[in-house]
Amino acid sequence: MLVMKYCTNISSVSAQCIRSLTSQQEPLKKGDMPIKMENPYKTPPKTCILCNITVDFKNVQLLSQFISPHTGRIYGRHITGLCGRKQKEVSKAIKKARSMGFMSVTLKDPQFIKDPDICGIKHFE
Repeated sequence: MLVMKYCTNISSVSAQCIRSLTSQQEPLKKGDMPIKMENPYKTPPKTCILCNITVDFKNVQLLSQFISPHTGRIYGRHITGLCGRKQKEVSKAIKKARSMGFMSVTLKDPQFIKDPDICGIKHFE
């Protein structure tokens, strides 16, 4: 009997709580709605670093950044991060700069790059 009384008491209390919750809700106002905004944690899209720069074969300092100092080969897109159009422009500019004499074509073999200076001659750059 005590259990039945307890169960009916719980059901009446829970019904009162539900009624009080529904009666306390007010209609939503415009100020209460969440503000639409972009995801602050979204990673920025990858962009080409040369898309707003004109590639010229006479700009050797820029072009030398896309060439391996050990082998002299042009780095690929997966290493440079350039878009396809700019990668093609850079490789054409490097080839043109080499043919015009702005950039060196011959490079040391990788095993001889760290040779010690024998004569002690200092080259000023």
